[in-house]
Amino acid sequence: MIGIDNYLAVGSVKSAWISLYILSIIWGVLYMLRPLFDSGSEVSDTEDGEKKYNSFMSRIGKAYDVIKDNMFMQLFALSLNAFGAASTKALSVLSWIFFALTILYAIVILFFEQKIIRAAFGLIFFVLILIMTSLAFKHGW
Repeated sequence: MIGIDNYLAVGSVKSAWISLYILSIIWGVLYMLRPLFDSGSEVSDTEDGEKKYNSFMSRIGKAYDVIKDNMFMQLFALSLNAFGAASTKALSVLSWIFFALTILYAIVILFFEQKIIRAAFGLIFFVLILIMTSLAFKHGW
C-alpha cells in the first residue's frame, strides 16, 4: 500500500476529484438559480393524484436535487478511496462516467418527469457507487 501523499500525487486521483469539483460548481450555480425559477408551486392532478409542475423552469429544483444528491454520493466514494489509498485509474474513469450520467440525468429531469426514468438512473448510480466504494476495499483497505 502506498502512502497518502504518493496516492494524492497520482494524476488519475486528481482527475477523479476534479469531476467532483466541477459537479460542485454546477450545484452552486443551480443553488443560486433555484430561488429565481423554482416557485415551489405544484399543481395537483385530481384524476391520478400525482403532482405536476407548471413549467420547464420550475423543474430547476429537481435538477438541483439530482446534482446535490449525486455530488454527496460521489464525495463519499472518493473519500473512502482516498483514505484507503485505493484504486486510481479505475476510480477516475468511473468518476467521470458518474459525472457525465449525473449531468445527463439532470437534463433529462428538466424535460421528463417519469418514475421509470428516475428508477433506472437510480439503479445506475447505485451500482456505480457500489463499484467505486468496492474498489476502496479491494485495492486499499
